Amino acid sequence: MTTDEARGARPGTALPDGQPILETRELGVAIGGVQILSDVSLSVRRGEIMAVLGPNGAGKTTLFNMLTGLRRPTSGRIHLQGRDITDEPVFRRARLGLARSFQITSLFPSLTVLENVRLAAQAHLGGSLALWRRVRRTDPALDQARAALRTVGIADHADGPAAALSHGGKRKLEVALAIVGNPAVLILDEPTAGMSAEDVPELTEVIRQVRDTHGTTIVLVEHRMDVAIALADRMAVMHHGTLLACDTPDNVMADQVVQSAYLGEAL
Repeated sequence: MTTDEARGARPGTALPDGQPILETRELGVAIGGVQILSDVSLSVRRGEIMAVLGPNGAGKTTLFNMLTGLRRPTSGRIHLQGRDITDEPVFRRARLGLARSFQITSLFPSLTVLENVRLAAQAHLGGSLALWRRVRRTDPALDQARAALRTVGIADHADGPAAALSHGGKRKLEVALAIVGNPAVLILDEPTAGMSAEDVPELTEVIRQVRDTHGTTIVLVEHRMDVAIALADRMAVMHHGTLLACDTPDNVMADQVVQSAYLGEAL
């Protein structure tokens, strides 16, 4: 493994002009003879926020699972920063700069907010995952953890138990866990799921700040159309395992094919 791989791919890594940071080429998967995803070719530009939309069963989560290595495609290829990662395991994709959060919050509730993020930072730095090791004032994992908490706006809760956070706070903590390694590409699976309407704008702003402050490319599945429109530079619309459209929010919403496919359905 090279030194760059050990650190993880970073925003700003040189790519040939016009080359996408994340790309799928004719990606597909069949399960038990049933085609779940078919010929999905998607190019994500460095530094953009792309929202992936579609009703239940459209193939969004299957696509995300293939991007992050939880499921292998039966056809097509996946490239990250110009490198073919189709057959790379989850941990290698993470080292190459791909991070993900999930729909279901997965935290250590009895540990403090800071300890949760410190453990993630230790993993990215290649250190021990010991929960109770002595923390030094100059500990780089601790420094990275505190910086991530400041980015998502919950630094004031650092010393409290993760279980005490509100649902919105736990979602922010999930984002902190994902960004502590400074990924090049951040995959967010329904980040506002289960959140109250009043908490959504804060998390939306956090996601925007992660992109604007760190240059992180963000791809997210989002069931709230208002959030997708507010955040996304482009929206990719999926239907029955295929990609219907990928364009700016205005153009996607005006697309007759999208309107026909979703007439009477909530995106």
